[in-house]
Amino acid sequence: MSDAENMSRKELLQPNRMEKQLYSFVDHAYRKKRLYISAAIAVVVLILGIWGGWQYVKKVRIEQANLFHSAQAKLSSPALSPKERLSQGIAALQEFAKSESGSTLSVLALMESGKAYAQQSKIDESITVFKEAVAHPEATLFLRNSARLSLAALFEQQQQWVEAEMMLESIDIASWDDVRWRALARIAIAKGELERAKNLLEQLLEKVPDSVFRQETETLLLTL
Repeated sequence: MSDAENMSRKELLQPNRMEKQLYSFVDHAYRKKRLYISAAIAVVVLILGIWGGWQYVKKVRIEQANLFHSAQAKLSSPALSPKERLSQGIAALQEFAKSESGSTLSVLALMESGKAYAQQSKIDESITVFKEAVAHPEATLFLRNSARLSLAALFEQQQQWVEAEMMLESIDIASWDDVRWRALARIAIAKGELERAKNLLEQLLEKVPDSVFRQETETLLLTL
């Protein structure tokens, strides 16, 4: 005889454990329905708030990008003369950098205006702007080091060797070591420090064998 046949009618009709838990939950939900309704509304409001916030941020970023590209476009506008492109482009980029100072795009605007200043041979102004980019709170690691590299090139152009070397030494991206050593070697050659330049170039070849500067470095070493 099976276990079911041995069970009494009362035992068969008695709800099992899962049913008891379900009944208990339904009863609890009914008695606390206001609490559950409030919680459900709160969840819906939270989801809508997150979605709305995301849409707002997305809209702001699109607007910022459009403003940046509008300012940047003046540097290549066919309706302007080369001189006007630089002067109006710088003004537009500087204005954007000030008005959107909380955006990473403001760092790009500073760097673009710094480049334009250099094209105008306004080296002091260019250096000032690139320093602002380095110190900018929204500057990414890549942008900060790109600005440092530009500053090093400007200082090198001015034969401010100490400042150029300090800026190169401050670059803190390991994958840029070959760029840094190449620039430091170039400065060493300009200063007449040929042995130091040779050591830097040999270090580049040894530690970054697949560098894009390898062929140039090997050729340069032959002249030292």
